[in-house]
Amino acid sequence: MAHVVFIDSTPTGLNAFRTARRLGHQVTFIRPTRASSFVSIMSKDPDKLESQLRDVDRYIEVDTLEEKDLFPVLEQLARELPIDTIISSAETGIMPAARAAERWQTRYPSPQQLGNAVFKHRLRETLARHGIRSPRFEVLSEEALFGGPKTIDFPFVVKPVRGFAKQYSAICYSADDFAAYLNQLKADRAANSLIDSVVAHEYIIEEYVTGTLHSAETIVRDGKVMLYATTTRYRAHYYDLLELAAVMPSGLPAADRAAIQDYLQAVFSALAIDIGLYHVELLMTSEGPVLVEINARMMGSVSPIMYQIQTGQDAFEHLIRLHLGDAVTVNDEGFTHAGITLAVGSRHGGHISPDFQPERLAALLADYDIPHNTLSIEANKFVGRYGGNFSIMGHVIILAENPQAVAEKGHRFLCDMDKLIGLETAKYFVD
Repeated sequence: MAHVVFIDSTPTGLNAFRTARRLGHQVTFIRPTRASSFVSIMSKDPDKLESQLRDVDRYIEVDTLEEKDLFPVLEQLARELPIDTIISSAETGIMPAARAAERWQTRYPSPQQLGNAVFKHRLRETLARHGIRSPRFEVLSEEALFGGPKTIDFPFVVKPVRGFAKQYSAICYSADDFAAYLNQLKADRAANSLIDSVVAHEYIIEEYVTGTLHSAETIVRDGKVMLYATTTRYRAHYYDLLELAAVMPSGLPAADRAAIQDYLQAVFSALAIDIGLYHVELLMTSEGPVLVEINARMMGSVSPIMYQIQTGQDAFEHLIRLHLGDAVTVNDEGFTHAGITLAVGSRHGGHISPDFQPERLAALLADYDIPHNTLSIEANKFVGRYGGNFSIMGHVIILAENPQAVAEKGHRFLCDMDKLIGLETAKYFVD
């Protein structure tokens, strides 16, 4: 029996508690209350945390995840029961977990190594030093950002050097696009203090690279890169920055998956990272894979649930076993069928139809044999324009026999949702 300490969590990541208990471990969950917690930011169901706490031996609230608040709690825990691993599934928790793991000498990348991966400018600088394929970029303070880029021409992507869910990010094709982005930036920052507090105020501007978007669900063990899944990610047909769907498995040829694995081996070797479970986004271009970003956590939203439905394997078990030093066996070809996670959002925003009937939604979900969803829809309810995971009505998982079929089935489902809710949903192109 090991003592597993979780630092904050995503809503889906709360399922890791049950996995840890199933594996026979003691579970401690530490959550910040005064600072931003991903459970608070992302969850649409305030009762979800309470229901998951039945699988926790110790639930501890701290003001923040800063060392002054977190370390005394861990000191007391370690006196009661030695700490075997400290991990997190949330962006807010990964750097505090790294600092704590360094202090208590559990398996985790060092804060310096992890920072070089998750801070986008430090990642790009590392790749450039090692001659690894990567876009040109420059870094600007928030104040300097309003003066515009100095070395990067249109089109470009602008985003905080550390953030999540595409917050305060944009693709700028022209000076007008950039001016509109800047005009909106201050208002968006002021609109949500919770989000603002966990997103950096320094920005990276990168060359806009074209290609198909994918993710590689990656395990690094003793410095060796293993892929346990790849996805093809579908973006809104009207704006490349907005991701709507992820198809697993990706349907990429074996040669492309091998190229991704070789490329990521070079990336993680350059970062000197020898352990961890990562959600890596990249583009497949005519020249080969190009890194978009490294998320030092497992895949997000409901993707871990879809992965388990398709393979019978528990990604949270991979995470826990990896950080305890146990054997981890993965196979990115072990899928019995294909699945898609869909973010259901309104393209333009508006009110749900007054004629919306929950039983019709239930019938539609049954027609599509949907095994899991987080939809929250009510008649007359106002929903904002889709701009990322904070403005969606929920996620659904849909299954089919192969990646192309499930992408087409997901698109049909969104079209059927239009008629059901009386709003146009955001959609993607299907080849």
